Amino acid sequence: MSADIINVMLTLRNQVKVYHWQTMSFSRHKSTDDLVTSLDENIDKFVEVYMGKHGPPTFSGANMKITVHNVIDKKAAELLKAGIEWLTRDLPRFLNKTKDTDLLNIRDEILADLNQVLFLFRLK
Repeated sequence: MSADIINVMLTLRNQVKVYHWQTMSFSRHKSTDDLVTSLDENIDKFVEVYMGKHGPPTFSGANMKITVHNVIDKKAAELLKAGIEWLTRDLPRFLNKTKDTDLLNIRDEILADLNQVLFLFRLK
């Protein structure tokens, strides 16, 4: 299961990075640059903590592929909202809410960063 988690997190990170390069809005370019930096730190920490507790992941089949798509400014918020939904709805299914509070705390940091960028996207 950990390979699936890593796949989703890296897909989100890489998709944000691709959007960062595609947007013509300086404020979105800057906010997604900061987001990618934060995602790199938090995803790395999440994976290392997960591996410390549960061992290394096994990658096979679908969880070995990371696919990214073109994202236009009108769809960028949807990308972030999909990440938020996965982190709040799906990720907890892979974790024990009593024993994995450390992982859930790191997840919460990622959620805060995504929600902050959603706010920044609304600024003119």
